[in-house]
Amino acid sequence: MKTIIIDSARQKTYCKSLIDEMPEDSSMTVVIKQTGMDSTAKQRRLNWLWCTQIAQSGLGADDTKEDVYTRAKYQFARPILLRDSETFGAIFAGFEIVIKDYDTETKRQCYMEFSRDYISTEQMTKRQRAEFLTDLQNFWIRKGVNLTDPATQGLDLSKF
Repeated sequence: MKTIIIDSARQKTYCKSLIDEMPEDSSMTVVIKQTGMDSTAKQRRLNWLWCTQIAQSGLGADDTKEDVYTRAKYQFARPILLRDSETFGAIFAGFEIVIKDYDTETKRQCYMEFSRDYISTEQMTKRQRAEFLTDLQNFWIRKGVNLTDPATQGLDLSKF
């Protein structure tokens, strides 16, 4: 069985050529299906690899990959979700009303708890997750952290 994801004009032309060359004798079947837009396992793996590398770098306020991930969700996923989801925007606005009179340290703790418990990168599309990862990568590379190249993990974040 051959699976071809149509992500370029070249791939589309290739598929047309394959079909044109097939015999008309019922010996071949072509299946066309919608490619899912959910986040991929490779994106998840890269995310955790980077969170581990950031935690081990000694930069920033977080010492564990879980804490790096929580802060990254607030810093990079939250703006994407606020832009793309009215429901998330309403929930976050309500949350901010609840904590508006809290002192700075308590607000910071509440934001991190909100990020940990209510911001989900698993619910993001491939494009949103790629944007999240690109923002995370750019931020930490500017700080001098040597993050693994996505290409070595079989990813091109610009293609999503």
